[in-house]
Amino acid sequence: MNLMVQFSKSGLLNSFISAGRVGNEDSYKRFERLSETFTWSAVILGVLIIQLPFGDNLNKTAIYFLAGGVVLFAFIWYHLLPKKFSGVTKRFIYSLITIVFIAAIVHYTNGVRGYTIFFYFLSSLSVAMTMPLANTVFVILFVGGLIYLEAFLMQGEVAVNFSLATLHFWALILIAFYARLESGEATLAKKREEQITLDKEKMVGKLKDEFVFIISHELKQPATAIKGYIEEIFSKYSNTLGAEAKEVLEFTDINSTRLSKLLEDLLDVSRIEKGSLKVNSQDVFLKEVISEVLSNLFFDARNKKISLIQRGDADTAVRADPDRLKEVLTNLVGNGVKYTPEGGQIVIEVKNEGEFASVSVSDNGIGISPEDQKHLFEKFYRVENEQTKSVKGSGLGLFITRNLVEKMGGEIGVNSKVGVGTMFYFKLPRYRW
Repeated sequence: MNLMVQFSKSGLLNSFISAGRVGNEDSYKRFERLSETFTWSAVILGVLIIQLPFGDNLNKTAIYFLAGGVVLFAFIWYHLLPKKFSGVTKRFIYSLITIVFIAAIVHYTNGVRGYTIFFYFLSSLSVAMTMPLANTVFVILFVGGLIYLEAFLMQGEVAVNFSLATLHFWALILIAFYARLESGEATLAKKREEQITLDKEKMVGKLKDEFVFIISHELKQPATAIKGYIEEIFSKYSNTLGAEAKEVLEFTDINSTRLSKLLEDLLDVSRIEKGSLKVNSQDVFLKEVISEVLSNLFFDARNKKISLIQRGDADTAVRADPDRLKEVLTNLVGNGVKYTPEGGQIVIEVKNEGEFASVSVSDNGIGISPEDQKHLFEKFYRVENEQTKSVKGSGLGLFITRNLVEKMGGEIGVNSKVGVGTMFYFKLPRYRW
């Protein structure tokens, strides 16, 4: 009893139980490749060994038949069975079949008094290190039963045979026990290392988010001041500025606006990562929000001769944060303007779908490949190709858009075909009065 308590307190029990628990598809495939290599090697080595002088007294015909059976079994097992048949169950069945073959080999090579009993230990060692505890116990008892059965069947003094069988069985138990301890300890050590690495990554990520938030927050005020100064210069000294000075100021104003937008996006990303992004949901008529967004983007669209079309039941009201909803629509319509060639069109359509209102933003632009669509809403992801390399952006807009829509109780998606166009759509809860 005291031994068991010490065993449990020392952590050895946890190691013993944990062995064989961790496994994935790759480890199963590696195991099968190693098992196949071991099988072929064992057959070749076994056939060569019985050619030595001490093999003269063995039943070589039976051994050759067994070797042929192993070859046939290995070919069917590794090359004809469906690949989807894998995992712990396949490994367990493989181990049991292997043990049956070993039992036949042991029987024809002097039984419990022969050297081939060693193969039992190899097979049990593999099971103990790579399979769950229940499978290991079953295999050890199964092998032990075969060893005692062989002791009963073979010729010679029964007492000597059973003494040898008992010695082999206890050695088998000790080897399996030690193998599970070592394997379990290695498994737990690996898990501890992975947890430490994960904790470090979380800490680094948290520090990074804090850094981004602080820097963005500190830069936002001077960026706003710069934009204000530029606007004041334009309003007071526009008539006295030369063409070159105006061009420089306009360029500075454009980049100042981009900087302010980037800083605001970084702050939003930081809030999303920290879980502190807030929305103030209220009753919002879509018509008013859509009209304001289209008005703000009118000149950008006109410069590219893009038509902005509004369709559907725009009088629909939803539960949303009006400012955040404008941000969502501005991102989606703005992207449409950026990635639609001159002369194209963008359609904003509203539909009532039961408890939700659906808003879609469609364009006949360059389209997005299926592979890129999988990553569109990821942070910092941008579609990179010849058609998009001239379009500036941070890759944060759609990430923020998705989180805003979900924060307001909705969902968002995309349908697109390269060379045809793209449709972004999102749904928000309808307001019912």
